[in-house]
Amino acid sequence: MTGDQIERTRREYTDQYVVVDARRPELARFDGYVGQVKTVNMNGRALVEFLDYHRNVGWYDIELDYLKVVDKPAANIPPAPG
Repeated sequence: MTGDQIERTRREYTDQYVVVDARRPELARFDGYVGQVKTVNMNGRALVEFLDYHRNVGWYDIELDYLKVVDKPAANIPPAPG
């Protein structure tokens, strides 16, 4: 990818919510979790932070081909005291 392609891809994916292709063995641990793309690095891979993934704030470097953009998940609102 050229610098211009990286910038276009970065604008397209940054802040998007994604899920992984869990058929990939290296991504199976993220099955069922929604992540948010923080940026796209210069090698064209997304840096993804997974929401509610064991309270982990790490960013994971994932090939764009293995990500699917999804709607923003509903907020986890605790039930009102009863």
